[in-house]
Amino acid sequence: MSDVDTTQVLCFILEELKHQAIFARRLHGWVIAVAETIEKNPDLEPQLKRHPFYDQGFDSSLPKTDLLLSNIDALIRQLREPL
Repeated sequence: MSDVDTTQVLCFILEELKHQAIFARRLHGWVIAVAETIEKNPDLEPQLKRHPFYDQGFDSSLPKTDLLLSNIDALIRQLREPL
């Protein structure tokens, strides 16, 4: 595999990683919206709170998504620069 081929593969992988990070951030926002809506419904709130996935604690990786996306973009730019 040539350097050019390797660079193209790495760019593709990084772009896919970026898409996954964006999707995860959007999904996280959607889950928050659903949870907040359910919590406002007195009939559904107890069911939500009994669910085993209801409170999994704080995920420290969530605020790092913007930094991750920025780093991915920087790596893609570096890989696409002429050698």
